[in-house]
Amino acid sequence: MAADLSWTGMVYDICIVGAGLWGSSAARHASLPGRKVCLIGPSEPQEKDRPSRDIFASHYDVSRTVRKYQGSDHIRSLMTMRAYKGLQELEGTTGIQLNAAVGHIMYGKDIESITVPIAKEEGVLLTAEGVRERYPFLDTSRYGDTAMLLPVDAGHANPRMIVRAQQEAAALQGCDIIDDVVQSVEESGDHTHGEPLMRVVIEKERPLLAKKVLLCTGAFTQFKDLLPPSTKLDLGIDGSFTVRLEVGEGDLEKLRSMPTMTSFTDEDWKCYILPPIKYPDGKYYVKLGPGYQDQRRLTSLKEVKDWFLSKPDPKLVEKYRDLLLSIVKGFHPVSVKTDMCVISHTPTELPYCDMLSPRLGLAIGGNGFGAMISDEVGRMAAEMIAGGENWSRDIPREMFKARVLTPTANL
Repeated sequence: MAADLSWTGMVYDICIVGAGLWGSSAARHASLPGRKVCLIGPSEPQEKDRPSRDIFASHYDVSRTVRKYQGSDHIRSLMTMRAYKGLQELEGTTGIQLNAAVGHIMYGKDIESITVPIAKEEGVLLTAEGVRERYPFLDTSRYGDTAMLLPVDAGHANPRMIVRAQQEAAALQGCDIIDDVVQSVEESGDHTHGEPLMRVVIEKERPLLAKKVLLCTGAFTQFKDLLPPSTKLDLGIDGSFTVRLEVGEGDLEKLRSMPTMTSFTDEDWKCYILPPIKYPDGKYYVKLGPGYQDQRRLTSLKEVKDWFLSKPDPKLVEKYRDLLLSIVKGFHPVSVKTDMCVISHTPTELPYCDMLSPRLGLAIGGNGFGAMISDEVGRMAAEMIAGGENWSRDIPREMFKARVLTPTANL
């Protein structure tokens, strides 16, 4: 899928920077007949190359929770509804299996009042005892006596495979996929048909020219020269982690019907849980991660890189191991592994999907729901950067407006 950059004088209609979940989705949705589109971003590094890399992504994994309705927020639930349908369509288009519909349980305190109406329509309200009756190995009573089971159109998906499928579909539609790191984006001074062009400077090849640029660069957006001069976004970057407990043969069959889970309980015990999933090492793991607690604020490229190359505090690993074992009864983990990730937080808890200038747009800020809404954010961003009028559909576009701490330059 690598693009041939031996041409001269190429001007892209749209250049998408960031080849993760959102950028790859945007590339597929933007690559329409007659439109020249490129997607630029580094591929996943091999383990031996990680220390020399600056740019990482949180999709380097095989499992993320996905579902038709996020459940606790109406706007996010509208977005997940559309994103889930988009992933189903992507499966049909590419033939790549992305989703395992094992169901999802929201558990904790007063779940009925937390759950938004559109999710209740397909959900089953349970007590903690009701959860135990359906899943004898699960006990959520310590964290609240209520639960909402979403029995269909919910489960987990493989983020690596989503990126692969999005990029394959985009490439088949004529998108150039460029494995490189963008160092800067700026107005070039060049023009085509009287219109100013953007210059995109990359590490390995000559600069590219594009009529418009879309940034899908996540946590790294403010650590390269991608934004207009003096522009600083209201965007927090927090380091987080996941804990994986290896499932032995004796437990695997018992836990085979396990759904994905999200807790709505006391702050210190909020988490998400995924059932046994096979990893590239051939072993099965149950995975969990914290909610917004137990994270570390990161403020520089070096801090983000160091976080990806580090390990979580052993006391936190033990905390979340014990948390899982308090819910999944009779489970005897064979081993414990950890992975590092980062989360981009916006003050609105919704993505930024906005135009910073007539030629520069961005789609960033997953707030921990990046994979779940990725196909819909990509569609929205692709239509926005192309000049579409109804890209946000029935959601007011002001809800996705980027909050800027300093004024944008007049590009």
